[in-house]
Amino acid sequence: MRKTKRIFSALLAACLLASLAVSCGSKDEGGTSGGSGDKPVVRMVVPGISEESTTDPISGLTSLGLGDFEEFLEEQIPEVNVDLVSIPWDGWIQKIEAMSTANEMDVGFFTNQVAVPDWYMDLTPYLEKDEEVNFDNLNEWFSDPAVHYTTYKSFNYPEATGQVFGLPLTMASNFLIYDKQLFEDWGVEEPKAGDTMEDLINKSVQMTGKNPVTGAQNYGAFIGTEWMEWFAISYDAVKPYSGDTMLLSDLDMDEYINYIKDSEEVLNYFKGMEKMVASSPAGIATESGNEKFFTEDNDIAINYATNNATSPMMKYIYADSTDVTDRFIPFVIPTGKNGQQGFPEFFRLAINKGAKDPDAAWEVVKSVTTNKEIVDFYLKNYASDKVTALRDVEGMSMFDYEFNKERYENQMKTVFITDDYWTWRTPLQDANNLLISKEITAEEGREKFYQGAVSWVENTKAQLGQE
Repeated sequence: MRKTKRIFSALLAACLLASLAVSCGSKDEGGTSGGSGDKPVVRMVVPGISEESTTDPISGLTSLGLGDFEEFLEEQIPEVNVDLVSIPWDGWIQKIEAMSTANEMDVGFFTNQVAVPDWYMDLTPYLEKDEEVNFDNLNEWFSDPAVHYTTYKSFNYPEATGQVFGLPLTMASNFLIYDKQLFEDWGVEEPKAGDTMEDLINKSVQMTGKNPVTGAQNYGAFIGTEWMEWFAISYDAVKPYSGDTMLLSDLDMDEYINYIKDSEEVLNYFKGMEKMVASSPAGIATESGNEKFFTEDNDIAINYATNNATSPMMKYIYADSTDVTDRFIPFVIPTGKNGQQGFPEFFRLAINKGAKDPDAAWEVVKSVTTNKEIVDFYLKNYASDKVTALRDVEGMSMFDYEFNKERYENQMKTVFITDDYWTWRTPLQDANNLLISKEITAEEGREKFYQGAVSWVENTKAQLGQE
């Protein structure tokens, strides 16, 4: 009897030890923690978020830290442990590429990078079978522009045409800003709805010189090379493209490239940019000269450097800094005759090809991009320059601000819709760099742009082996 009890006790102890060993197991290589009740771990990379909460020294607005976002995500997605990693915006493309190759992330992000087929999984299998977010209801979740840019199309990777590499979290919505005080000093009519880019630039020209009230030197404009090329849309100088195959061999060269050589719209664009450069302070080629913008000593009438000015302006609005917002007025970028404007940039979440648990990663991507509370939290704390890509925005706190309503609605109606823009974007950037440093004239800019576009097409076709 005693022997039977001893055997039973030994078996019981062995079972208890085995149970403890399993329950105390650490995270395994499959991206989950050991034990029957543990949750999968998803490593998610986000850009530009500090480890700790930070207070903007200018606006006084406090942004929460990485841990705050991680905690909020785990409240909203309780079935998954989200392990957040942040990387700087500077050099982020190279960093993401390296992390993807080394399988150091499960969920990554991208904006408009053509190389994403090398980094991320095609989400088509999930969108074909998921009951909550799928191809049948994408346009119920997201705005029309966001849905259009969800489908991958690129001349650089025609074989990936039609695949889906990410779902949209936010959308770029940059804008221009004018100084109300300087317009009053000069007696120039303030920007208004219906103004064209040419109208705005002519106002800038009028306000370059000695301020008639203060005697201080004023500049009608400030422009930088970054994103300057997108103003070409407002001049109808570039064309949207739609293609089924995305083969450059199918591109109508006369329609999309050769027109540039004699285009009045292209020449008008370069003439407008030439005037803008002449109305800007010295140093714009190195993105300097606007250091006094948003201060009482500001000397710039209209800030056209949308990528640098949008975020601080929104921080002042969110911080209710009326000493700034009463004087500096944001307004949307004018459209061309085609009714379009702006940079169609969408910040998208994607599943890394080497994700340890793709199904868990999909749940995170799906939840973060469609949960209004998560999107609102992200926009208010970490991406004040952007707007949501969601269609249903009811109850989102960012829309407590009238200008957010205006810029969101404007993007819905006017954002540039195309299947590819690299045939002209890089060549136009190259020409702009020379124009902004005053090395070429407007006429030479058009020729430089044309030659650059032809070379881009020829070189890319050769690299891809297309005739």
